[in-house]
Amino acid sequence: MHNASAPWGVRQRVVRRLAGVGLWVELTRNLASRDVETRYKHSLLGLYWAIINPLVTAAIFGFVFGVIFHVSTKPIPYVVFYLAGLTFWNFFANGVMSAVGSVSGNAALLAKIYFPRVVLPTAAVLARFIDFLFSLMVLIVFIIIYQVPVHWTSLWLPVILVMQIFFTMGIGYMVAALNVLYRDVTQLMGLLLMVWLYFSPVMYRLSGVHQNLQTILLINPVGTMIELERNVIFTGHVLHPEYLWVAVAWTGFVFLAGIALFKRVEPLFAEVM
Repeated sequence: MHNASAPWGVRQRVVRRLAGVGLWVELTRNLASRDVETRYKHSLLGLYWAIINPLVTAAIFGFVFGVIFHVSTKPIPYVVFYLAGLTFWNFFANGVMSAVGSVSGNAALLAKIYFPRVVLPTAAVLARFIDFLFSLMVLIVFIIIYQVPVHWTSLWLPVILVMQIFFTMGIGYMVAALNVLYRDVTQLMGLLLMVWLYFSPVMYRLSGVHQNLQTILLINPVGTMIELERNVIFTGHVLHPEYLWVAVAWTGFVFLAGIALFKRVEPLFAEVM
């Protein structure tokens, strides 16, 4: 009798786990949708700002670096080169900054009902992925306008994006938890991201940088991921494959460390808020 009931007990636990995961996914989706709606609710142009912002920024930098300073990124026009880097960078930076206040900014919601708190920074990052998809449409339009060849290796882009999502969520978990304890984390992350931007090959190509400095820049996982994303779209091969595994290792470490830190600080949320 005991042997017969054991498999049934296992099946029940599996069903409960799957139901829990389903609820977690549904809650994350709803919170991400709410985040997007709140962000653009009383905006005249709404989600079009996700297109306008990178478009204007790319036009300005394209004029300054491409026309005034004659920065060469041949055979890729500078405006397309820069817009590609900016599109992927903005997803990371905006995702992190949205995650910072995702817990501290929802104190009223946390007081009403219980749910896994880690859902909040997760939803914040995924909401910025929706913005990213609109920005990606702008990049595609510019690629078509400038007739830039796109390689079949672009099919690898979703794989790199998944890695970037996990890395962004890992950083997001860290800063969301720490911001509950220390509210100046928001200001600190703003400064850190500004420095991080210049240490990532967003507005310049690595081939124009000294070899020793290239090594430093590629240890930066965000820089490596942006370089990989450009490579698979425009060149058809990975120029620095040895740093791919460094980025994979960083992603795994940051994601797991982010969850561990969040879970460690989570019991203090009720006391602080």
